[in-house]
Amino acid sequence: MRRAFKFLFGALALVVVVAIAFTAWYVLSDNAPAKPKLSDSKPSAAGGPATPVGTWRVTPGTEVYVGYRIKELFGDSVLKRDAAGRTPAVTGTLTVAPNKLTAATVTADVTKLDSGRAARDAYTRDNALETGKFMTARFTLAAPVALPTAAKGKQVHVTAPGTLLLHGVTKPVTITIDARWNGPTIEAVGTAPITLADFGIDAPDTPIAKVDDHGSLEFALKFAPAKAAAAKIVNPAG
Repeated sequence: MRRAFKFLFGALALVVVVAIAFTAWYVLSDNAPAKPKLSDSKPSAAGGPATPVGTWRVTPGTEVYVGYRIKELFGDSVLKRDAAGRTPAVTGTLTVAPNKLTAATVTADVTKLDSGRAARDAYTRDNALETGKFMTARFTLAAPVALPTAAKGKQVHVTAPGTLLLHGVTKPVTITIDARWNGPTIEAVGTAPITLADFGIDAPDTPIAKVDDHGSLEFALKFAPAKAAAAKIVNPAG
C-alpha cells in the first residue's frame, strides 16, 4: 500500500512539474512581434505621382498585414503576455484630395490569421472569430479626415473615424494612424482599441490561458497608385 502511494505521489509530482515546465516554456518562449511602425526607408527622389492626390490601392508585401494584439493571462492573471496574430491577405483603397483623406476601405481575410502558435490560431478561428461563418473584417472611413499640406517623406499623425465589421457585427471605431507619402507609395500603420464583447466575441478561456476582454486592431499597409497597383496584381512579373 505504501509503495502504491509513493508511486501515485511520484506520478502526480511529475505531472505538476511537467505542467509547470510547459507553462513556463509557453509563457516565456513566445514573444509577440513589435507593434507596427513606419519603415526607415527614404522617400524616392523620382517616380510616382507629383502629389498624393488620387486613389491608392493596397499592394501585397511581406510587411503588409492586418492583425490583433491582446493580453493572454496566466496564473489567475498574475502573468500577462502579449499575443499578436496577423493576416497578410489584405485588400483596400484610399482616396486623397488636397489636404484631405476622403475615403478609405480595408478588408482582411481573418481565416489566414497567424500568431505563430497553431493551437492558438485554431482556437481563434473555430471559437472566437468563427471564421467559417465570418471570413472577413472590414474598416470603412466614416468621415473625411483633414491632412496637412503634402510633403514627400513627411510623417503625418491623424485619427480616423470609421466603422469596423468583425465577427458579423459592425461598430464605430476610431483608428490612430501614422502615414507617410514616399512618392511611389504611401505607408500607413495604426491601431484601434477593440472590446471583444462589442462584436459578440467570447474572450477565449482555455486550461492554458485566459484572454483579456479587450485588445487592439493593428495594421501596417503600403499603397500604390490604383492603376499601377492593379497592373502589378494582374501581371506580377511585369
